[in-house]
Amino acid sequence: MILSRLTVGPFAENCYVIGVPPRVAVVDPGAESERLFEAIERESWQPEAILLTHGHLDHIAHAAHVAEAYDIGLRIHAADLPYLRHSQMPEYEAMIGYRPPPEPEAFLEDGQELEVAGLTLRVLHCPGHTPGHVVLIHEASRQILVGDVIFQRGIGRTDLPGGDTETLRHSIQDRLFTLPGDYTLYPGHGPETTLDEEREDNPFFGKHATVRLR
Repeated sequence: MILSRLTVGPFAENCYVIGVPPRVAVVDPGAESERLFEAIERESWQPEAILLTHGHLDHIAHAAHVAEAYDIGLRIHAADLPYLRHSQMPEYEAMIGYRPPPEPEAFLEDGQELEVAGLTLRVLHCPGHTPGHVVLIHEASRQILVGDVIFQRGIGRTDLPGGDTETLRHSIQDRLFTLPGDYTLYPGHGPETTLDEEREDNPFFGKHATVRLR
């Protein structure tokens, strides 16, 4: 599923290009869209959608740039729509070249089987980092785009507006960790990890927990 990962902007956010070439979808274009455009043109990819795991600034800042460049729409969970419509961190917006994203062409819904860029993705609603955070599961390759829900030996922060620690804990423990078997996890920041590794060694969960959730 994963064709390319670009780590962009001052928040070191991971933007992904996924699909079955030449058809692709862009996931979380948070900054430096010129680098993304160079990769797309170099590979002769044909973008057909923008998918947003959630609405934080560092994941959406260049959605408008991508939408306009390729005349494509974006999709996000409806609960995160307010993040698209209102300024979040004005002090950073100008620095990273933020422009207000367009209105979604459709919403991502829990349990949805999404057909995009030659892939079938299952949408799993995993709130807590934001109310509308989703992860995108590609069963055929056992890969999951997890956004900012979970990281290698870490979890998403919950101290920003809309965050809730207990909700995030349930999303990880009761929704992600209960998926059968192992998956490769591609987070919104940092390196990939696996579901089995995080079940076993994530310091926020299980028998090896060393960090207490608030």
